Amino acid sequence: MNGFERHGIKHSSPSALNMWISSPCAWIARYLFNAKFKFGNPAKAGVLVEEAVVKVLAGGYEAAVAIEEAKKEYGRAIALGGSPADIKRGAAMQGMIENALKELAPYGEPDFERDVVGKIKQRKAEMLCKGDGWELPVIGYLDLVYEKHGLVVDLKTTMAAPTNMSDEHIRQGAFYRGAMGNYGVKFLYVTGSKAVWHEIGDYAPVLKEIKAVLNRQEHFLKAGTAEELRKLVQVNPSSYYWSGDEALRKDMYGF
Repeated sequence: MNGFERHGIKHSSPSALNMWISSPCAWIARYLFNAKFKFGNPAKAGVLVEEAVVKVLAGGYEAAVAIEEAKKEYGRAIALGGSPADIKRGAAMQGMIENALKELAPYGEPDFERDVVGKIKQRKAEMLCKGDGWELPVIGYLDLVYEKHGLVVDLKTTMAAPTNMSDEHIRQGAFYRGAMGNYGVKFLYVTGSKAVWHEIGDYAPVLKEIKAVLNRQEHFLKAGTAEELRKLVQVNPSSYYWSGDEALRKDMYGF
């Protein structure tokens, strides 16, 4: 029995890989103890911006209507205890949506899968990773797919457009390239005032890195039970994964 099988792990994902790399203690809490992490306000804003963009591009919504719905929903989310940064992010949402729509307009309507009642579904991307005596599917979900352009676009909301892609986003994009064959992969970063594109280039070395990471993770998981591994892992209290979940961290690790 390999390490993944020992702990009932049936697949990984780009987000799970990034959590493991940057904060193994948070990964253990999430994936070995089924801990529920809070869905932070920046993530809520990002989801609402993406939903608004999709409503306009493929759902028949007027931009003004989609923007208003997104702003109202976010306002309800931060009504109790929203920080100044949360309020500032809410004010930027309209510009984020408008900038995304402007940048995506030349590509036309994205190609979505739909369920039995016609509701839009994200397309799943999957790649089987094989290592030293194990194999594990890696699964992700695509924001926007343009078949006639051979292009996948991942939409990111941010308060400051990045000059370079983070390692986390590069891993995510490399996975998409590997899983989607000949499709190009671009990341569109939108702020309230501007938009920046970044494209995934040579992704093969990053896929090798992902395999190496999963190999090490599998070896670690073979080393003990969930309780034993919790006692072995180093804890980083300052990891952003614990932001808003300090009580969970203390419950898991004692500080």
